[in-house]
Amino acid sequence: MKGEIQVEMCNRQLAIDNFDNMINYESQCEWTKEKVYRNSCVTKVLVDKHIKWRGVFGKIDINAKIPKILSEVLKTFFIDAYSPKWLIENIESSSINFFNEVDQENYEKAIQQINYSDFVAWTNNCVKSPFSFIQNRDAVGVLYVKQIHNKTYITMKSVKAAQCKGYTRSTIINQHFTFAETNGKTTLTSFLLCDPGGQVPSFAYNMALEARNDILVDLKQMIESERKTS
Repeated sequence: MKGEIQVEMCNRQLAIDNFDNMINYESQCEWTKEKVYRNSCVTKVLVDKHIKWRGVFGKIDINAKIPKILSEVLKTFFIDAYSPKWLIENIESSSINFFNEVDQENYEKAIQQINYSDFVAWTNNCVKSPFSFIQNRDAVGVLYVKQIHNKTYITMKSVKAAQCKGYTRSTIINQHFTFAETNGKTTLTSFLLCDPGGQVPSFAYNMALEARNDILVDLKQMIESERKTS
């Protein structure tokens, strides 16, 4: 997979320029009433009459500092041996790519929980469908990690690129995470608005949105259980 798909260099600067619009997107939208998902995650769904696909918001408190949580979240964008088991089982192929060596160095520092500077990368993931009547999906997106004061942000948005043969292209309209730390504990919020592509009925996709926040709950359980056993 790696090397077969290319993303133009201009997309690096676009990710930086679009940062404010990305993280402020949901403030302009209407939402359903907040609910508590799996006893620990506050969730709500975006309702926009102009878009048939709905977005989902999640917020969870994790008893850990930002560097640890950021490292684990980044591992869900690029799937390797260190990624969660449920992701590995559903990935056909995965690659992470960099626009320059400095970006790659800072990504590796973030994974290792070492001081790093802001960086941009792009990913290509091909995912197996859990259902025989739904085609496998692939997505190409540019990821931007930015630090502002005591907060850290990740944004992700799809860009134009060649499509993998045998896959239906999904489009990440807007995905972002915010990490805010206080006294060694972190509030992690996420937002995802995606067009799955193909013939997936919008009502079926929208009904399953809350499950997108499983990643937040699973992340909390994994990190906090590690702290208890260490």
